[in-house]
Amino acid sequence: HAAVGYAIGAWAPHYVPPSARRVCLVAAACAALPDIDVLGFAAHRGITHSIAFAVVAAVVTTLALFPGTEMRTRRQIALILLVALLSHSCLDALSQYSLGIEFFAPFSDERFRFVWTPLRRSGALIDQLVQEALVVFLPAVVLAWLGLRVRRRVEPA
Repeated sequence: HAAVGYAIGAWAPHYVPPSARRVCLVAAACAALPDIDVLGFAAHRGITHSIAFAVVAAVVTTLALFPGTEMRTRRQIALILLVALLSHSCLDALSQYSLGIEFFAPFSDERFRFVWTPLRRSGALIDQLVQEALVVFLPAVVLAWLGLRVRRRVEPA
C-alpha cells in the first residue's frame, strides 16, 4: 500500500511548494493508515477503509503536517492524500480473499468487492507475495519513478 501512496505523491503537481519527497512520504504513510484497524479495536476493512475516514484523515493530516502552507496548496495536498488513502481500500477490494470493504461506513455496514479480483487466494505465502509484487508493487515503483522524472523536467531550475 505504501508504494502506491508514494507513487501517487510522486505525481503531485510540481508547483506544490513542500518538497516532492515530503509529499511522497506522507502519501505513503496515508496509504498504509487504513490498516490501523488490525490493532483489534475495529472490524478489519471497516470504518478505516471508508470514504468518510479517508476525507477526515486527509484533512487532519494536511492541517497537522503542512500548517504554514497557503490554502490553495493545502487543498492540493489534501486531495493527493485523499487519493492515497482511497487507493488502499480500492486495492483491498481487488482481493479475492477479502470479505469486502465498508466503503460507506459509518452510514452503511454493507461490504463491497470489485468484480475483477486479480489478487487471488493462494496456499503458499510466497505465491501471494509474488502476486502482490507483480500486480501492485512493481507498477507502483514504475509510476513513482515516472512521476518523479516528469516532475524533475518541469520544475523550475
